[in-house]
Amino acid sequence: MFDSLSGGWGQQALDVADFGVLVMNEQGVQWLNPYLLSLLQQEEIQDSTTFKSSELTSLLLSAGNPFPVPPQQTQQRWLRREHIKTPEYDIYFFHDCTDLVIIGNECRRLQDDLSGLNLKDPTTGMMSNDVIVEMLDGHISRSRRYDNPLSLLRISYFFPDQMDSQLFSRCVKRIAYFLKDQLRWADQIGMLDPHTFLVILPETNYQSAASLLKKFNEEPHLSLFAKGDGRPVSFSVGLTEWSKGDTTQAMLQALRDDIDLTAVM
Repeated sequence: MFDSLSGGWGQQALDVADFGVLVMNEQGVQWLNPYLLSLLQQEEIQDSTTFKSSELTSLLLSAGNPFPVPPQQTQQRWLRREHIKTPEYDIYFFHDCTDLVIIGNECRRLQDDLSGLNLKDPTTGMMSNDVIVEMLDGHISRSRRYDNPLSLLRISYFFPDQMDSQLFSRCVKRIAYFLKDQLRWADQIGMLDPHTFLVILPETNYQSAASLLKKFNEEPHLSLFAKGDGRPVSFSVGLTEWSKGDTTQAMLQALRDDIDLTAVM
């Protein structure tokens, strides 16, 4: 090591630092601290000239920033390099940024997943099938972890055969407005298909969810079926509550059972 730090507090600090240090001059590598040696899986460097021409030197000084180092067993490590130049030396500091790289990669993966999804239903502007099912996956994971109640509500509407597409769009939008108006702030709604709505009811057990069904027998909802063009002719409702062991597909399958609203009221 260079004389200014030899045996003093500076070298002692760098010997126990949790970041890597590499010191070079025109003759080559002068010193590496123990942390960097351990990352490179090198107990010692016998010859600085040999080390300067080695693949590890190319890895440390020629790679991008941040850059990976040879994995220790199965773990891949990433380092971020900083360079300080003095009149006599080039000093490089290497900080472990593995966690940040992993987080960044995960964020990019999630962004790619989102970019491949149809985020909104083109008619209602609500969450599409892909998105609402992804949301349901997350709610089920939380219920599985914390044993929180969770219920699902499916409302399917049926329309006249060969209905004009513009009339159909206007009708589905009216239904969407009604449903959004009736929901609590924590509830989430999306489309399973062009005429079927899925409502996620967090922190809601079956009994509490069933109490919401009375809204479908009240005037604001029944007015959607008034005579005239562009009206649904009927609807059906499915309701289910999460129980231990249920998966997303199991809950969606349970929603196929229609509820007799007159029996619930």
